[in-house]
Amino acid sequence: FPNLRVALKILLTLSVSIASCEQSFNKLKLFSTYLISTMGQNRLSDMVFLNVKREKFEFIHFNKIIDVF
Repeated sequence: FPNLRVALKILLTLSVSIASCEQSFNKLKLFSTYLISTMGQNRLSDMVFLNVKREKFEFIHFNKIIDVF
């Protein structure tokens, strides 16, 4: 029965891992919802624009731009 014991350990560990992962995604969703609800209309529009045109903005190094300011 050693294989059964290993299988049970894996099964129990997997269920805990899945539960903690789902909990993390739920917290991320709540945080995302909070950010969107508190964001101004202009900023939200800009973020949607950046997401739609993301191919053009992929090669911009934002850290270099921030350093200039």
